[in-house]
Amino acid sequence: MSMTRRGFLVAGSALPMAVGSAQGKEPKKEKVNPIAVAAKKPKPEIPPLVKIEGPPCLVAGPMLGHLGASEAWIWVRASKGASWKVLVSENADFVGAIEVEGGLIDESTAFTSGVCVKGLKASTRYFYRVLFDGREVSALPAASFVTALPEGERGKLRIAFSSCAGRMPVDSAATFGEMSARADFDLLLMLGDNHYADSTDLERLRLYYTAHRQLAGFRELTARCPIYAIWDDHDYGPNDSDSTAEGKEQSLQAFREYWRNPVRVEEAEDPAIYYAFERSGVEFFMLDVRWHRSPNRMEDGPDKTMLGATQLAWLKTRLKASKAAVKVLASGSEWQSNGHKDSWTSFKHEREPFFDWLEAEKIEGVVFVSGDRHFSGGYHIRNRWPEFTAGPLGSPNERNGKAVVNAETFTVRYDGKMWMVLDVDASMQPAKVSYEIWEASEGLIESRELPPEVVRGEKTVMERSPFVREILAARGEG
Repeated sequence: MSMTRRGFLVAGSALPMAVGSAQGKEPKKEKVNPIAVAAKKPKPEIPPLVKIEGPPCLVAGPMLGHLGASEAWIWVRASKGASWKVLVSENADFVGAIEVEGGLIDESTAFTSGVCVKGLKASTRYFYRVLFDGREVSALPAASFVTALPEGERGKLRIAFSSCAGRMPVDSAATFGEMSARADFDLLLMLGDNHYADSTDLERLRLYYTAHRQLAGFRELTARCPIYAIWDDHDYGPNDSDSTAEGKEQSLQAFREYWRNPVRVEEAEDPAIYYAFERSGVEFFMLDVRWHRSPNRMEDGPDKTMLGATQLAWLKTRLKASKAAVKVLASGSEWQSNGHKDSWTSFKHEREPFFDWLEAEKIEGVVFVSGDRHFSGGYHIRNRWPEFTAGPLGSPNERNGKAVVNAETFTVRYDGKMWMVLDVDASMQPAKVSYEIWEASEGLIESRELPPEVVRGEKTVMERSPFVREILAARGEG
């Protein structure tokens, strides 16, 4: 690949700078970290919602939550209390539609509610409408969705994922607008920092959730594409929050009010937000890296944990039992070895034994995904497993040296608002897996199929992208 303007600027920033002197040389310029600059500026705040007079209407939604072969979750946020229901039909004229009662919406859940539509046919398109107090409130034409393949059947699946929505809803407007216009994927994973309330105050969390849900692109996309979420620090509590965050129970309440993820049967024993689900031969392990997390500043050792003993045991049990061709492990924090302090890099006493266990148990088809870092890239962990870090949807970009590009990096992009896609065909043996990096206003900027050895988790070398090779060469590390 020829050196692009972006590549030139990045490579140039890594070269030695001239030091100022009496001979008239320019003074040395300091590198600028856009995230650090943004952190010093006064943070904008989302204003209170304006009260809507008149009959109840949709403030946010309808949004699809978990979507299976025979059921679909639909979520709404109303302007005030109402009795609501959903009409579901296999035809756009709603002839023979079924009615599913959603119950009463009231202020105890900030006027949010969700209903599970059951008894659906696999691989079938359904149209749906939302009614409040008997009056239709959803937009026309009616939204629709396609149910998953029959349980246990393997097939093709396109998985979009990203993180870091930005402090204000408008920050990610272009990204969600473009994602909605394309809508060429089967589901969307939101990998944390889905808003930046930076608080455990319940009313503030509700405000930030609602404001971000009102984006036109987000509403159009999630009305027809199922969405799954985990949290990271900014939508869980203050920056770099952990298990010691005061008021985290309110964060949990808001999370449960605003998402409709699959229910984990063990939630009564452990309220953390992790869960798993399978679709088309791909199993997803959506992890909670905040609820049980030890403080980052704690000295790394056997007692320091990211997941907590209960979640880690659950993960291992599910992985050993999984029959899926591809196993996606999602974390709000990066898995790679050279990340910053608020990542798995600070938890090596938990991470390394887990990686050893994956090798010993010969768990195949593992793909790690993560968010948090305000760029999109790929890492080859232990020369075995790929990790893809995706974002930002709306936050400032990150270009911070070796935490971005290092010995494990095989691809990276860090200019613009981005999301990634995993394109999986689990019907093949081994499964065929490709990745794509998409950028708002630029479209598809990179795509590549993973070698079969990487999909199987065999020890191999992942070829670096030309862009990464240019950066490392400019540092003298090529």
